[in-house]
Amino acid sequence: MGILDRVEPPLAADADPWRRVEVVAARPGPEFEAVIGLRRRVFGREQGMVDGRVTDKDDARSLNALALRPAADGPTPVGTGRLTLDYGEQREALIAWVATAPEARERGVGSAIMCFLLAAADQAAAARVVLAAQVQAQSFYRRLGFVGAGQPYLVRGVPHRWMARTRESSG
Repeated sequence: MGILDRVEPPLAADADPWRRVEVVAARPGPEFEAVIGLRRRVFGREQGMVDGRVTDKDDARSLNALALRPAADGPTPVGTGRLTLDYGEQREALIAWVATAPEARERGVGSAIMCFLLAAADQAAAARVVLAAQVQAQSFYRRLGFVGAGQPYLVRGVPHRWMARTRESSG
């Protein structure tokens, strides 16, 4: 599939250190454990959307992105997301499990993760990418070329809405 291994946003040397985030394809072992830890922290403890199970059968065949913030004692995991190609009956690309640590929000981490995943989807020639957005995050995804599809629905009390991005609409 030829998925990109690393994407780093171009920044000046004196830029906000929070924005010097590196996004990598999480490998089995400590990187994937960091992905799971972020999912548990955000979707489990913070949002109460999962009871503990934060993996599924698609993890093994998907690209799991991990955003790392440089730190004196080593890179700190601050965000994650997953891209699954050929998903469902329509064989679309699905982005799921997008999570940013609370201390990293509003600092470009989510955008870096999404750019990494969308670049991989584009490289794989995915004509359509879908995701289930939390309703409060729809404007974030709209800025990335996604449009709403269908009516909002609840996942454990949290409103969600399907959104889609076609290669033509991503401009």
